[in-house]
Amino acid sequence: MLKQRGLTLVELMITVAIVAILMTVGAPGISSMLQQNQVIADINNISSVARAARFTAVDEGTEVILCPTKDYKKCKNNWKEAKMAFIDENGNGELDENDILIAATEPLSDSNKVKGISGSLVFGPDGSVSKQATIEICPSSKDNKSASALLISLYGRLAVATDSDNNGIKEDADGADLSC
Repeated sequence: MLKQRGLTLVELMITVAIVAILMTVGAPGISSMLQQNQVIADINNISSVARAARFTAVDEGTEVILCPTKDYKKCKNNWKEAKMAFIDENGNGELDENDILIAATEPLSDSNKVKGISGSLVFGPDGSVSKQATIEICPSSKDNKSASALLISLYGRLAVATDSDNNGIKEDADGADLSC
């Protein structure tokens, strides 16, 4: 006698129902986690080029410009664009063929928003920066708990925002909660 193998239609439907229930319950958590990971990736993206700019300014004893760019030639104001760090040999604020490109990044994720800064940052030979900056990244959901920021002090020190008061929302350099 042959033994039949497989699932009955009822068993298959029960399995599909269980999988659908688990996906319904788990999907919002996965979406939130993906948003947080994208914010972290964008913060790391900006942080890496800013650190390279600061270290080069100190090592070379010269000013280094860090700015957003569309074409990797001219500086723009929108920090959602790609970023570049370079030594501006002729002081014109643009990357020319005689200037030295130190680092460059891709634009930020389309799903994230950036706020808190516009224009260029200039790192001096002592590592200081031309202006204190908070570069805040918010997910498209505008969830404050998923937001993060790169904090750049006047001394040029870089730090990522933390949640020091344990309310689930990271703070800026002044201790105020980040808000999207």
